[in-house]
Amino acid sequence: MAKSMTGYGRGVAHADDFRFSVEIKAVNHRYFDLVIRAARDLMPLEDRIRQILSKKISRGRVEVFVTLETTQGRGKKVVMDEELAKSYFQCISKLRDSFNLLHDEISARELALFPEVLYIEKNVLEPDLLAPVLENAVADAVSALVLQRVKEGERLKQDIVCRINKLKKITERIEARGPLFLDEYRQKLNARLDEIHDGREYDKQRFFTEIAFFAEKCNIDEEIVRMKSHIQSFNAEIHKGGVIGRKLDFLLQEMHREVNTVASKSSDLEISRLALEAKSEIEKIREQAQNIE
Repeated sequence: MAKSMTGYGRGVAHADDFRFSVEIKAVNHRYFDLVIRAARDLMPLEDRIRQILSKKISRGRVEVFVTLETTQGRGKKVVMDEELAKSYFQCISKLRDSFNLLHDEISARELALFPEVLYIEKNVLEPDLLAPVLENAVADAVSALVLQRVKEGERLKQDIVCRINKLKKITERIEARGPLFLDEYRQKLNARLDEIHDGREYDKQRFFTEIAFFAEKCNIDEEIVRMKSHIQSFNAEIHKGGVIGRKLDFLLQEMHREVNTVASKSSDLEISRLALEAKSEIEKIREQAQNIE
């Protein structure tokens, strides 16, 4: 199946004391470009996230947002530096004695206001404890993302198949027009020569040489054969699915090259018009195919 490179997925997993929330956002990109946005404490687990994603995603810019929440306020606690508090108290007492200050007792609240007597300590959980829960959240988020990418990919596929079939019909019309255009040129040239010579005999060999030269110059058989081959290969790839985006882009480039050659070779207005129509369809297909993984 064809998969789009755009999508969104979310997963949540929890243990007794903490919970992980993982959100994944993906957009189109030529390669697999992964950006993980998580707290510094979770950096040791980033490789596990990368391993899970690389098994499911081959192309696209992928942003992963990881949020760790602790339950019942167990993530942080207030800690007292008792030794520092004693040092503050001793220094204040010494100041009073040295300068004969009033011996008012300092309160606990006042002592707590001194720098770093009280501070918040974050309860850092061990990576081995966090890893299984995080992996479950990431796996759920990736599953949701892939499901959305598959649905979007199928929609893109339907549109692309419709357009590639239209391109095939345009190519067939160009192929059918080629011999007719040559025959029209032969008839016009013959009529012009008859008019110039007023019914008198003239060198027929020169006439046939001119027709042969014109036929060789305007021959687009090779381009048509290659164009039909590219269309056939494109159809096979889009129905095969998998990681096909780059292959589709390459085939579209080759189709564009063949159509340009056809347009430059032919001086027929109808073939030129059909070539422009074909290029327009190729560009529309390319816009859609750029979102295919």
